Amino acid sequence: MAEFLIIEDEAEKRSSIENEIRAYFGDPGIQFCVAQTFAEAAKLIFERRFDLIVTDLMLPRRKGDEPSDFSDNLLDFLSSSSLNSSAVVVAISQFGDLIERQATSFKRLGIFLLDYNNQSDWRTCLKVCLQRVEHKQTVDFAIICALEEERVGFREVEGDATFGELSRYHGLDCRDISIAGFNGICVVQPRMGLVDAAAICSQILSLFRPRLICMAGICAGFEGEVELGTLLVSDPSWEHQSGKWKGEDFKLSHYQEPLQNSVRTILSQVIEEDPTCQSLTSDLPELYRSLERAAAIMPTVSGSAVIASSDKASEIREQHRKVGGLDMEVYGLYRAAAIHSDSISCFAAKTVVDLANEAKGDDLHHAGAVFSARFVAKAIHRILSD
Repeated sequence: MAEFLIIEDEAEKRSSIENEIRAYFGDPGIQFCVAQTFAEAAKLIFERRFDLIVTDLMLPRRKGDEPSDFSDNLLDFLSSSSLNSSAVVVAISQFGDLIERQATSFKRLGIFLLDYNNQSDWRTCLKVCLQRVEHKQTVDFAIICALEEERVGFREVEGDATFGELSRYHGLDCRDISIAGFNGICVVQPRMGLVDAAAICSQILSLFRPRLICMAGICAGFEGEVELGTLLVSDPSWEHQSGKWKGEDFKLSHYQEPLQNSVRTILSQVIEEDPTCQSLTSDLPELYRSLERAAAIMPTVSGSAVIASSDKASEIREQHRKVGGLDMEVYGLYRAAAIHSDSISCFAAKTVVDLANEAKGDDLHHAGAVFSARFVAKAIHRILSD
């Protein structure tokens, strides 16, 4: 169900707005969050995500105060609230001079500014906004995979998880998926690589507004640092190709994207509770063995090319003394999520299936994808339940 915030201190006007919304959705039981002061509105805008915000322009600053113009503050708050950057916002005021003064500023932010005295116009425009809310799809989480064989791994996630139907939304290759009562989508990129990963991540965040976005799948590891079959959570990630060539010398531009500390703490505890991950791999004979630690949070590096060369892998490894994994997408995901909003939980967990050398093969691909999918499902449940 969509989330609605009504910022209005006058009971009669607030009731008229609520009745319009209830009538449109045909549900008399719809619940609203209500703010009757500027302080209440500010708190809700920064703490909760809403699909529709309907607001007045005159409101008491605090309980007991006289109503005053808070429209400039409202614009500042709405433009800086990462949680509500995609919310549909409608401002309805009965003060014509205030509407005229703020018309340009509100239009610039895509906010509808309506005159409450014109009953027909504001009701009609509100219905148009409600249509936008009705057709906007939101999910709790989104998973990105570079390959279909990585997404197929989620078929073998056990417990309270459902691998749903295929769907297309704005050209995205989606499959519905639910985990422990949370609803999400799993999207396969059109092509491998960090450019597609960044583009798809940005599109998903704008279209579906998930609380969490992550990546599952397989990757390469660095020999001597990790063993085949180890699951790596990337922290930090960077692009090994970013820098400057001068003659025969390459100077790396070391731009890193880390895990959020809150996400890292949860994932670290998930790993510590079952460091051998035998609960996730006991039916995968290719991976099931006595490893003291089958999962780790380690630095990983991304690039646009498949690496199957010991020499090239050694060259990349010199960029960080503790780098554990090599893939083609994670940095694009992390960077896009960081630019979009610092309130979105984001992580990547991939299984090492080769060592980026000439012996690179696909024998571990399926088992690695299943291991990653199971860990990611477990992590999603823990993060969203926190």
